Amino acid sequence: MTPDPFRLDDKAAIVTGAGRGLGRAMAVALGNAGADVVLVARRREDLTEACEAVAATGRRGFAVAGDVTDPEIAKHAVEVAERELGRLDILVNNAGLYHMQPIEETSVEDFRRVLEVNLIGSYLFAAAVGPVFKQQKSGKVVNVGSILGRVGVAGASAYCAAKAGVAGFTRSLAVEWAPFGVGVNAISPGLFNTDMSKVVFDTPEMYEGIMAGIPRGVHGEPGDLDGTIVYLCSSASDHMIGQVLHVDGGSSIA
Repeated sequence: MTPDPFRLDDKAAIVTGAGRGLGRAMAVALGNAGADVVLVARRREDLTEACEAVAATGRRGFAVAGDVTDPEIAKHAVEVAERELGRLDILVNNAGLYHMQPIEETSVEDFRRVLEVNLIGSYLFAAAVGPVFKQQKSGKVVNVGSILGRVGVAGASAYCAAKAGVAGFTRSLAVEWAPFGVGVNAISPGLFNTDMSKVVFDTPEMYEGIMAGIPRGVHGEPGDLDGTIVYLCSSASDHMIGQVLHVDGGSSIA
């Protein structure tokens, strides 16, 4: 029988921001595809539940509690994968932080924090997995950006800047690591029903305005990324390098 190119049997993944929302859903999707997962998030209680959700797929989940902007957390996650799973094949940089405020009211500290979580965190985890991936000449990196890395939104300058940076980081790293057999790509979600988007769902005018620009006419649910994340982490996407896939109901083309 021909092997299923979308299966991830016995692969090992690290997923950041995996305690809830999109990160948790992607960790479970990887588990359903056959991968074991090291889940990284700040809140240990969220991680406990997320690890149980991965375990329900029949795969193993290990928790690493910490801030993705701490270089030691990235190194520790790699150590856990190698010690507990004996290998490391996949990195999903999903951890994110949203901030909405007029630019003149946005403090340097708030702007910097958004950049650090969304962009510097991705850099730190990529730098931590790099030696492993390059030595074994294989690996998959999926960075999670946003439609706001492509379009401007008033009051979201820090987040838009950070996610635009994620797209550029993805393309550059893809070129750098392609000779080593490592695939680097990104997912750019539109409006999804997660805690990060709570302000949108709680503000009818804002929600209706965004929905008016989505051709499909519905917002995303975390499970809508299942197929995309499995594809980008599997051998089915081996010839895809440095791409940003918009999963947004069509808002990026409207």
